Amino acid sequence: MTISWFGFNYFKLQNGDESLIFNPYSLDKVTKFGKAKADMVLFSDPAKIAEVKIDEGAFVVDSPGEYEVKQMFVYGRQIGGQIVYLLIFDGIRVAFLGEFQPQELSNGDLELLEGADILILPVGGAGFLEAKPAAKIISQLEPRIVIPSMHAAGTAQLKTDNVSGFIKEFGVKPEEHDKFKIKKNDLPQDEVKLIILKPQT
Repeated sequence: MTISWFGFNYFKLQNGDESLIFNPYSLDKVTKFGKAKADMVLFSDPAKIAEVKIDEGAFVVDSPGEYEVKQMFVYGRQIGGQIVYLLIFDGIRVAFLGEFQPQELSNGDLELLEGADILILPVGGAGFLEAKPAAKIISQLEPRIVIPSMHAAGTAQLKTDNVSGFIKEFGVKPEEHDKFKIKKNDLPQDEVKLIILKPQT
């Protein structure tokens, strides 16, 4: 599986001919993205669908529930004003928090998200998670790989914090990648990896 980041909370996951996109929209009202092309397109904020051009062959998910397309399994849960997702893709469990705002996770939330191999979550503030509460959620969920989003490198004109503050708070030496490739057999067993992605242009 290859994970690419396009800024904000826009991620694409690809494995051969199967692909899935999270949140293909900007949050600064200035940045524009091209058409979202994938087998599945997931939205944390259903109101954003109207702003996105989506390939007509894509299966769109914009509400809580369970979904299956090809070999991709998605579980969506409403938390606060938006939807978070757990994805099982290529045998890897990916938790995606999207535009998660600072709040406590309930037992039901933890039941869904605990045990995720990869956790993608915002860390840059601007009304969403900042470094310290993000680190707390990581300690609750105990993923093997953490990928931060919503930091200054990929939020254009939105005023967000640099990822360095989160790196310091989290205390794990990061690896930087243009795109991150991972197989189930290569998941770390005794440590957690911090992966910093460069936004694709």
